[in-house]
Amino acid sequence: MKNNFLFISEKIFIKINQKNNKILMQKKFFQKNDLNTLSINDPIVHIEHGIGRYQGLTTIKTSSIESEYLIILYAEENKLYVPISHLHLISPYFSVNKENIILHKLGSDKWNKEKKKISTKLYDHAVILLEIYANRLSQRGFAFKKNEEQYRKFCKRFPFKITLDQEKVINSVLNDMQKSIPMDRLICGDVGFGKTEVAIRASFICVSNKKQVIVLVPTTLLAQQHFENFKKRFFNLSIQIGILSRFQNEKEQNNILKNTQNGTIDILIGTHKILLKNIIWNDLGLLIIDEEHRFGVHHKEEIKKLYSNIDILTLTATPIPRTLNMALTGIKDLSIIAEPPHERLQIKTFVAEYNPNLIKKAILREIARGGQVYYIYNKVQNISKVALKLSNLIPEAIIRIGHGEMKNIELKKIMHDFYNQKFNILVCTTIIESGIDIATANTIIIENSNHFGLSQLHQLRGRVGRSCYQGYAFFLVNSFKNITSDAQKRLHAISSINDFGAGFSLSNEDLDIRGVGELLGKEQSGHINTIGFSLYIKLLNKTIKFLKNKKKPLSLEELEKKSDIECYIPALLPSNYIHNINQRLYFYKKLSSAKKEREIDKIKFQLIKKFGKLPYFAKNLIYITKIRLITEKIGILKIKSNKNIGIIEFDKNAYFNTKNLLKKFQKEPHLWKMENTIKLKFFHRFQNDDLRLKWIINFLNDLKKDIT
Repeated sequence: MKNNFLFISEKIFIKINQKNNKILMQKKFFQKNDLNTLSINDPIVHIEHGIGRYQGLTTIKTSSIESEYLIILYAEENKLYVPISHLHLISPYFSVNKENIILHKLGSDKWNKEKKKISTKLYDHAVILLEIYANRLSQRGFAFKKNEEQYRKFCKRFPFKITLDQEKVINSVLNDMQKSIPMDRLICGDVGFGKTEVAIRASFICVSNKKQVIVLVPTTLLAQQHFENFKKRFFNLSIQIGILSRFQNEKEQNNILKNTQNGTIDILIGTHKILLKNIIWNDLGLLIIDEEHRFGVHHKEEIKKLYSNIDILTLTATPIPRTLNMALTGIKDLSIIAEPPHERLQIKTFVAEYNPNLIKKAILREIARGGQVYYIYNKVQNISKVALKLSNLIPEAIIRIGHGEMKNIELKKIMHDFYNQKFNILVCTTIIESGIDIATANTIIIENSNHFGLSQLHQLRGRVGRSCYQGYAFFLVNSFKNITSDAQKRLHAISSINDFGAGFSLSNEDLDIRGVGELLGKEQSGHINTIGFSLYIKLLNKTIKFLKNKKKPLSLEELEKKSDIECYIPALLPSNYIHNINQRLYFYKKLSSAKKEREIDKIKFQLIKKFGKLPYFAKNLIYITKIRLITEKIGILKIKSNKNIGIIEFDKNAYFNTKNLLKKFQKEPHLWKMENTIKLKFFHRFQNDDLRLKWIINFLNDLKKDIT
């Protein structure tokens, strides 16, 4: 290991036998949240104290009570110990340069001043987003109808078994299409996870309603790939599919435009040429945008102008953070396909310095198992020399070249021959980045990988391992010493985030490396940098929710306000129950952020399923989390309780039915005492903590019925 990169040898060529189902179960169960990937010294934000550095978890014992705390290091080496019940106050801080972040000083007024400015910006941003949302809801689109029998027959034609994630996403899309409000849904699914089939089924519903579909893609090769796939799926169905890209000559293009206008073409697939042509549609109903991150701002603005009242379905593996922002704030609907197709194996990823012996071994290994190789070299002027060098290195291999400056007919033939396994190695530019799906090509080697963006690297890696065969990706650099720190971060990210569904995570890594200014615009980048993207989006969501409900926006502290619960018992997930600190953080954050009792019950079930029967301390944590949740809903600020006595303190703005509450006093007068208008005292002897906590929960649930 050197400079965080792995140097590899022939040992990588051992047989790999992954249990895909086991990985799937673990992945389904242990989805990432924003704290479970923290490392020591990572910057984090506490909403009351500002930016500090994460220092791990620690258990502290006070008055015979054990509790676990998260430690944050602030300026001047001061530490803050945050109870696990307050983890909702903490968010990770994404930054271009994590090492040089200025930490806040505990007790300083600087953080409070910054927060006041951000509160105003949050309100302004929320209003803008809600205007977009309201405009979308005010538009009237076409409510598609679904013929169940026809749709079922069409689905049976699909030669593979769809995953549960695919099924959920398809149902969401079809539900959207059956509404009169125009659909605007983002589908995020890793390369090869079945987004195209979602698009095909949506297209079937559209054309079944005598409406047309446009499929917009960034590259000619992807257009050709989709054209072939759509033709296969709609074979013998009297559905006409057209394609518009640079592979068609002017006469063919004019014919396509004519047939689109008269309604002969039902589905038109094409590149940005579609935007440049003055297309007149017969009756357009659905726009599908594939690989959305590849389109520039100008193209997206054109799309908005041209197609405002139709259903829009956006497909992407690595959503750009601007789109991610829109999805996370509810302006776009978001669906995620996190489950890989059946029998799919994770791609083995390696980062190494350029080494002819390594290249030779990797290629010969692939050829020996009857496979093919992509060799990426992104400079057209030198690509022939690279192919010649490979030919001298591996004389037994058949090598061809492909790049975007070739004549259309020539490039089309090369891709056709590669698809039909007429040669072993395709030396090419990033022209194959999108849309190439060749089951026998399962090794990709990328020269000068430090010059590529993170989403590009991920897309290129996704060209291999698209069947049941193990895929290999080799990211080569000339010398680790001579690459930039940003390039190091990108290569580290692509090698470390290698699990199924990595595209979504890499999008956030891209935000981390490039910074919010470049991706979200200068207008919002300043205040987002102040508190971090994660916290900003979280608070923006809450502000939008308040405005939607026509409530006055709260301050940042009020947005994150929680009740104070003290039951004088240990409540934590013991380290001998969950050994991994990040997994404990994950469940602490889930419990702290739960909004409904059934969410807490679900987390409890997950804990039992994964780690076994809940120990005493963990049971207490579940009970106290439920108590805190109910108290917040009915306007209780504080509950303190030991085995004999307890105090309940209401918020001054809380409203409760005193007549019904008095009935409780009259029924059991020895249990209750009203200290003042907001403080209630109760007296009760409990045999054990379990009974006490259950009694409090039942009382609060009864009280909830009496408070409006």
